[in-house]
Amino acid sequence: MLVTSMNKSLVLSILGTAFFAGSAFSQAKNVILFIGDGAGLSSLNAASIYGYGKPQALYVQKMPHLALADTSSAREWVTDGAACASAWATGHKTRNGVMSMSPDAEKDVKDGEIYKTVLEYAEEKGLSTGVISNDDKTGVSGAAVSVFYAHINNRGKSGEIFEQMLNSKYGNGPDVLIGTGRKKISDEIKALGGHDLKAEIKAKGYTYVDSLSAVSQIDSANHRVIALVDDEDFDINEAVRQAVSRLSKNPKGFLLIVHSDCHLGKTAKSLQRVIALDKSIAGVAGQNRQNTLILFTADHSYDLRIKGEKLTETLKDSDFKKIVSAVSLEDEHTAEEVPVLAEGPGSDRVHGFISNTDIFDIIMAGFGWQK
Repeated sequence: MLVTSMNKSLVLSILGTAFFAGSAFSQAKNVILFIGDGAGLSSLNAASIYGYGKPQALYVQKMPHLALADTSSAREWVTDGAACASAWATGHKTRNGVMSMSPDAEKDVKDGEIYKTVLEYAEEKGLSTGVISNDDKTGVSGAAVSVFYAHINNRGKSGEIFEQMLNSKYGNGPDVLIGTGRKKISDEIKALGGHDLKAEIKAKGYTYVDSLSAVSQIDSANHRVIALVDDEDFDINEAVRQAVSRLSKNPKGFLLIVHSDCHLGKTAKSLQRVIALDKSIAGVAGQNRQNTLILFTADHSYDLRIKGEKLTETLKDSDFKKIVSAVSLEDEHTAEEVPVLAEGPGSDRVHGFISNTDIFDIIMAGFGWQK
């Protein structure tokens, strides 16, 4: 039977629709990257037993897609947070201490080529963006998150890093920042030449507060918010809830980077941080999994191990935390691969052994973007 041109077009249209409907990869409206600083496989295992008395009880350990990512930098087998996070943010490896620049940059010596970050792509495309961090030293100017909005050859220059956030190369900078580092950032910005942190923030159209509790008092229509605190133990789940509530008002979507420092040199507190972050991920996933690609990973692992053969598997609930006594902890970064766990649209790209640079590609592809 002859196929008319009209029938041929109809057939091709049907085939095309069927192809895309059956495609393995779907597109996300939003992406949230959760970073457990230092939270490698051994930390996840210990946190699960510490919190729930059994292995693989964390929410992230039940996420449907898993990969193991290399964490090396462009020059070092053992990465720091700046180099690994730059790989996530830009899709390129760089050197330790350097943020979102090419490997010919040298820490505190010279700049390299500036690499555009996935957050800057999001800003350029009109999405809302956010950053959350409880790093006790540098907070939202810390390397693990600031690589997404800043380019500098020394991760330690918090004042200059925050100034770059306020004067973004693409768009108008992150819309929501919640985290620690208020005193350090303020002092360093003042030292740059008498700059006034509050005045500069206000001039860029942000509402500025110095506590997480104050964020909830800000009119929900105001989506440009900076909360700088000096309390490293603020409720990260509430911070994520506040950020998602504001960012999700953008019909184009959002990108949110959430960082929790989970290698603090203290076993119990480090494991508590992992559990708290895991609960936050579970809460967000429950409400947003249909249109949001949710990723969890670590910038590196470190030497936290449960050792010995005398532990019983029949501990009472009140005794789970005794696992701390069996943990050996050396607070040094290590070089092994770390888990990448994912769910939501586009999460099926996460599988096998991958590079830390692949996180950038996974996020870009999740949004349906190309470089």
